[in-house]
Amino acid sequence: MFSLRKALFVVLALAGNSAAFTNPGNAKVLSNLSKPSELAAFGRKAKVAKVVEPEIDESVTMFDPIAEPVGDVAVLALRLATCALLVHHGFDKIQNVDGFSANVVAKFFGFLPGPPSFWTLSAAATQIAGAGLLTVGILARPVAFSMMCTMLVAVIFHLLNTGAEGFPLAVVPQHSYNYELAAMYVGVLAYFAAAGAGAYSVDEIVLGGELKLYESGFKKVFGGEEE
Repeated sequence: MFSLRKALFVVLALAGNSAAFTNPGNAKVLSNLSKPSELAAFGRKAKVAKVVEPEIDESVTMFDPIAEPVGDVAVLALRLATCALLVHHGFDKIQNVDGFSANVVAKFFGFLPGPPSFWTLSAAATQIAGAGLLTVGILARPVAFSMMCTMLVAVIFHLLNTGAEGFPLAVVPQHSYNYELAAMYVGVLAYFAAAGAGAYSVDEIVLGGELKLYESGFKKVFGGEEE
């Protein structure tokens, strides 16, 4: 009798377990337990995975790795060519100090103090020394600015001497305006006065950056060093 009751109990238990897997209601219970709210009831905190999309910089193009070094080389070439072509203007003044002083300085800029030869030699020294410094890229901004000033004076001289010559549409007999070359020098030197000598220069490679050099000097002079 005891063994019969025991066997009946085992059969009922197996039947109940099978119903748990076949009864849709029970399946629903198991499904509900998989929800974050039910899991939290058992001491688990539901975690929701967040998908982070990578940020794409639309300003960057496939050509940027090439364009930057090519631009640096182009700036270097422009700097070297400008200095190589400009330096002879300084040598010309040294070889003809009297003529330049009389026909240019004294005639058109007689209001300047001191002897005209002083200004002639000053312009020559600026163009010769400046061409050397700008070639290697040392203190490029003030050097280029001083050279630009000498060529700006040359533009003024030509405008005072021959006028605007019908700029900008006139066709002149000499095929170019007398002030044209000097004006182009002004434009190129103005660029270097504003932007510096570029990546391939002593300012950037040896001195660690021209503007940083000026900043360091300014702080030393005016006591702006950070403690």
